[in-house]
Amino acid sequence: MNFYSIQRKPAPVAQLDRAAGFEPVGRGFESLRAQVYRAFALALCVALSSCAAPRRKQAVSIENQIPIVVAVVPVGNASQDITLPFLLRYCLEEELRAKGFKLSERWDDVDAQLRQMGITEAYQINEGNLQNIGSSLKAEGILQAKVLQSTQSKDIKTIGASFKIVSVITGQVLWENRVEIEEKAGGRLPVKGTVTNNWTLKEIRSLAKSSAGKLPKKIARDGLKTLRR
Repeated sequence: MNFYSIQRKPAPVAQLDRAAGFEPVGRGFESLRAQVYRAFALALCVALSSCAAPRRKQAVSIENQIPIVVAVVPVGNASQDITLPFLLRYCLEEELRAKGFKLSERWDDVDAQLRQMGITEAYQINEGNLQNIGSSLKAEGILQAKVLQSTQSKDIKTIGASFKIVSVITGQVLWENRVEIEEKAGGRLPVKGTVTNNWTLKEIRSLAKSSAGKLPKKIARDGLKTLRR
């Protein structure tokens, strides 16, 4: 082996950037330093993208979160019992408070605000006026309920109702449930003059503390059982 052949022997690729007299050409002879820089840049990009992904997920979960400030609007009624919707509405407000939710207004103040908007019945609340309702009541969501059934056979009382919480911003149903209960009942409401739809909050509170409030309390508790903040 002569001196000429030794000079033409290529240096290892890993040492090209440190060997004097060698000028690597092309990607195949890229210096080790450049490879390290490129790998570091790639790792940095991957790290940044992985950090950004959870933030996008978190934004979605917040958007679909059950609101804390809720208004209980008039309860719909598909039964012949005209008193039950009022009792149920009061019991729903109490159950929401027990679960840690905040009421934007109590039901008499809610109704006063709704009347100013021309709303006196549950069926008048729809997607077209949800944002105005939310703005007027200073609520993030509304709890809508409907008495689906209220019958009594001998001493067995059957009550069915549906419940849902709706976002006043998007109109999206964030939570819903439907329950039916059967219990022994001692008779009809033991209160004189209960056939009315002009209950005050004070009157309903008093009625709910009597035996007439037993089943509405139970269906409100069972109806909101799966609701979580």
